[in-house]
Amino acid sequence: MDDEKSVALLKEYREWCLSHRSSEYEISFYKDKYEHISVSTDYAEGTVAFYPLENFNIVEMSVVNKITTDAVFYLHFELKDMNHAKGLFEEMVSVVLKQKTSTVTKVLLCCSSGITTHYFLEKLKSASNLLNLDFEFSAVSYNNLYVKGYDNDVILLAPQIGFDYDKVKEILSNKIVRVIPTSIFGSYDVSGFLRFVRSTIDENERQIKEKMLPAERMEFKHTPRMLIISIIVEYAAIRFVYRIYDAGTVTHQDEVIKSKFEILDLEDMLDFEFARFPGIEMVCINSPGVFVNGHMTFRSAGIFDVDVATRFREKYGIRILFVNDANAMALGYYGLQKKTRNLSFYFHPHAARTAGVGNVINGSLYTGQCNLAGEMQYIHRITLYSADPDELLKTPEGTLEIVAKYLISLTATFDPEVIVIYCDMVYDLAMLREEIAKVVQEEYIPKLIKVDDVIEYMFVGGMMLCVQELSRQRMKHVKADILNV
Repeated sequence: MDDEKSVALLKEYREWCLSHRSSEYEISFYKDKYEHISVSTDYAEGTVAFYPLENFNIVEMSVVNKITTDAVFYLHFELKDMNHAKGLFEEMVSVVLKQKTSTVTKVLLCCSSGITTHYFLEKLKSASNLLNLDFEFSAVSYNNLYVKGYDNDVILLAPQIGFDYDKVKEILSNKIVRVIPTSIFGSYDVSGFLRFVRSTIDENERQIKEKMLPAERMEFKHTPRMLIISIIVEYAAIRFVYRIYDAGTVTHQDEVIKSKFEILDLEDMLDFEFARFPGIEMVCINSPGVFVNGHMTFRSAGIFDVDVATRFREKYGIRILFVNDANAMALGYYGLQKKTRNLSFYFHPHAARTAGVGNVINGSLYTGQCNLAGEMQYIHRITLYSADPDELLKTPEGTLEIVAKYLISLTATFDPEVIVIYCDMVYDLAMLREEIAKVVQEEYIPKLIKVDDVIEYMFVGGMMLCVQELSRQRMKHVKADILNV
């Protein structure tokens, strides 16, 4: 795009953004070192910044929650497709407006049936409204706790289910979990309860998670510049975390936070990084979905059999590897330990109906004939459960049944030495082992290891795959040279 067209496109897009008017937000234009637009409410501020460069423009979008100061949306892209750029602005505005509901502290009361807390709940709501407190109270039965719990900030258990505290705290580890004192709950002491909630928030002690091993531990000293993109689907957002490695050392890291996944998001990132960091020789994209002969299917994102390999190769001139996220995790975990040559990595994020599994056999990633090895969605369809699996997944007890049956199938199929498990709802490996032992003899059950994060494994796995691909390319060149002699 020549400079004149680039300037005209930037102006058109800026004016289109500024044409939006709404009673729900205030939109303003500022011009200091760079031009930027602000979309602001009492709860959040979205910013669209324009960076005109020679022959092309970079647009940066971000949303910051004013109450928590958290960045809840962030991306940057080269401005060249007006319809795509408009869609990103509208997505940013929707995230700004959504922050209104996140400014209050959401407190969830839980008892065995939900009935006991109902009367107390109404008194708490009345007091909160009367005192103009920034609390939003709701109640739920235990059976629905693990469905509703992730949408709340504080989980308070009635005394009669206080014995479940350790389990709830382990599963909802990023929430504040407490048992309501019997003296407060039994007497419906509203003022005492509000003081208890406030002190609980003030003394919030987050669980310290085990730190991941750094990728720099691996031997990548003689590798070229590589770009690795890892896509993580979380409960409330999708994170695109990417790094540039030079000779195995991280020289650049960035992140995009969005509410939905589109292939164009990846192109925006690649355009941006290729423009800023010339000399990238290999790219690996670790993503949810099934990849068969370069075609991507990611059902929940509405992507079906899209030939991403050809599309990206023709656009960027280099081969870009697309790898299923669980496969990248399995290979990365294998690379960061030196003991086990046969392992399975079981990845079951919250709210997912089925799991993904990556398998390493004799030190090599095994994906099968059509890259379907580990796609537990097919096992899910034919497995018999004690109840509706969607209902089972709402509780840790039900999830235990589903995970155990998945792991039994893994044990019978691959017989790995180790199964690494990422699943919030599995809180007790001893109980899981007992469930598996109902079918598989105890001495045949693989070692079970639970992990609480996956990002580093994805990056290491992506780097290892890039190195393997480079080796294959070099061998082809060597063979070609020999044949030409």
